[in-house]
Amino acid sequence: MGHIGFPIKPQSARQQSLDKGATPADARSFVVTNGSVLAIAVPMTLAYLTTPLLGLVDTAVVGQFGDAALLGGLAAGALVFDVVFTTFNFLRSGTTGLVAQAFGRGDALEEQAVFWRAVLIAVVAGVVMAALSPLIALGGQWFMDAGPRVSEALGVYVRIRLLAAPFSLINYAVLGYVLGRGEGGLGLILQLVLNGINIALCFLLGLELGWGVAGVAWATVTGEFLAMLLGLAIVVSRFRSGPPLPRHRLLDISAFLHMLSLNRDIMIRSFSLLAAFALFTRQGAAFGTVTLAANAVLMNFFLVAGYFLDGFATAAEQLAGRAVGARAEQPFRQAVRLTLF
Repeated sequence: MGHIGFPIKPQSARQQSLDKGATPADARSFVVTNGSVLAIAVPMTLAYLTTPLLGLVDTAVVGQFGDAALLGGLAAGALVFDVVFTTFNFLRSGTTGLVAQAFGRGDALEEQAVFWRAVLIAVVAGVVMAALSPLIALGGQWFMDAGPRVSEALGVYVRIRLLAAPFSLINYAVLGYVLGRGEGGLGLILQLVLNGINIALCFLLGLELGWGVAGVAWATVTGEFLAMLLGLAIVVSRFRSGPPLPRHRLLDISAFLHMLSLNRDIMIRSFSLLAAFALFTRQGAAFGTVTLAANAVLMNFFLVAGYFLDGFATAAEQLAGRAVGARAEQPFRQAVRLTLF
């Protein structure tokens, strides 16, 4: 972030509840406490933990077919999907930071502008990825270099799941906006809806109807679409009660470039992590289908620990971003110290 020289602001005697979000008039005056951190971190930790839970359910459903090749194909397909979508992590974490800064300044119009810029990027990138899904599936099959039945399952999963790319990326933007305002409770609800629908449909389509890997993928597409509709309905209804956003402010090229530039460092970090996971999965495939399938099960347990920490990372993004926007040094230092602790 570079050198930060904030003028120290006097703190308000009353503190807004971050989970409900403060009004612009109160945005500059806030205190960061353990309660502030936990108000965001706890619900978002619970929300993020539903993601590896979904992976465990997917694994359990496909495992019922008793075919290690299907399980290996699901694991490899999920990895390909994660690698592709890592490029667009900034639509969640970057949006959170930029909205938090606008919230700290009390700039409601910029909050809207950041959200709609993220949505525009999400739509364009999502449509391109959906169109390129056959090529992406072929690339994943080449990289994994697994057996023919694993490759077949991988191709089915990736081709279907990438149809949800526009919906998934818009959900990144919605969640980023919500968390940028410190509304961890609403973020939890959105994630529960997304993964709850996904889990229910996994059992229905994958197991009850016997669609297997294809059913798991279609469950994800449907869950992402319905969660997107709910998230957009909530956010747009808020914007209607505020001032209209001028088009020139939304289409500010320098602001778009700034948002995209945030992706550089985030992407380096994420690709470094995923490179280790990809190597692990590929080496597992080299040892055979059964080893690949077993590693896929173990990896879901490992991810639980990582997603647990993500709740506190989200609290750091929102509170530090809000302090930067408000030019408030003491809350910034408090946010860094408490989230680090």
